[in-house]
Parts: sequence; C-alpha cells; structure tokens
Amino acid sequence: MVVGRRATVKTRRVQSGGGALLDGERAASADAAHAAALRLLTTRARTRAELRQRLEDRGFEAAAVAETLERLERVGLVDDAALAETVAEGRAERGMDAPAIAAELRDRGVDPVVAERAARAAVPAEDRADRCRQVAQARLAQLAGLPAPTQLRRLATYLARRGYPPELAESVARDLFGFD
Repeated sequence: MVVGRRATVKTRRVQSGGGALLDGERAASADAAHAAALRLLTTRARTRAELRQRLEDRGFEAAAVAETLERLERVGLVDDAALAETVAEGRAERGMDAPAIAAELRDRGVDPVVAERAARAAVPAEDRADRCRQVAQARLAQLAGLPAPTQLRRLATYLARRGYPPELAESVARDLFGFD
C-alpha cells in the first residue's frame, strides 16, 4: 500500500431518469419505448402503471407507450397479477399483514381487486393472530433493555405499521407482557 496517494476508482456516470428530451421521431417510436421498457425491467419487475409512468416521464408519446405495454403483456413480461402474488408473498414472509400489503400494491398501480386478492392469498385471515404473535415475539427481542411501558408502546405501534389491526396489535402486545 502506498501512503499518501489516493486510489483511482473508475465509475460509470449514471444519467438521471428523465434524461434529455426525446426528439419527435424517437418519442413516437414504439421500438425505442420497448427498448427503454426492457432496460427498466432488467432491474426489477414493474407494474403496468409503473412502466407507463416511467416511459411517459422519459418523453415517449402515449401511443408508443400503449403499444409497448401491450407487446410486453403479450409475451408475459408485464403481468400485474403475477407481480402482485410475488410481492405479497415476499411481504408476508417479512411479517406484514394483508391490509398493508394490499395498500403497497395499490400504490404501485395494481388494480385494487387484484391487490386485495393477492394479499389475502399470502396472508390468510385465520392465521392473522398467530402471525402477529410471531412478529411481535421477534421484535420484542430487539426492544430488550427498555422499560416495559416503552416496549409495549413501541411493539404495538410496530405491529400497527406492519398492517395489523390496532386492537389485535395491542392485544398481542399486552398478552406478551402479561397485562390484561
């Protein structure tokens, strides 16, 4: 190691999402919009609404965007229902409850009926109390060392943020502390 010299790090410059405005011909080109959409899909799966917004933000015309989205749906690269199921399962594994999962999916542009169906499939209502208790027990370990009233308050608000109904969150938290 050489002391006193800085290492040179080569980085690639990343252009912001908007980039330069597209010229008329390129903005109307469905092929250019398709290529841009494929680049967006290489980083993560996106909903139809997310893709539409990103392509329009980049300056593509509505007709080119619509044609691109139809083309991607035909080949299965854009499937809101499949994406909703995958996202819902992943969020459920992290301890989120169905209402919070459905809200996130709706925020991402998934049809509310599809979002609700995927969330309910990932988190069955009959398992809600047991799942809430498991999430609470895991979180309680992180709150060790705090006064009991503080732990209770933080645990109940944590569960509520995860989408559990406030009355269930408070009930589970009180049960774990032996209050009742």
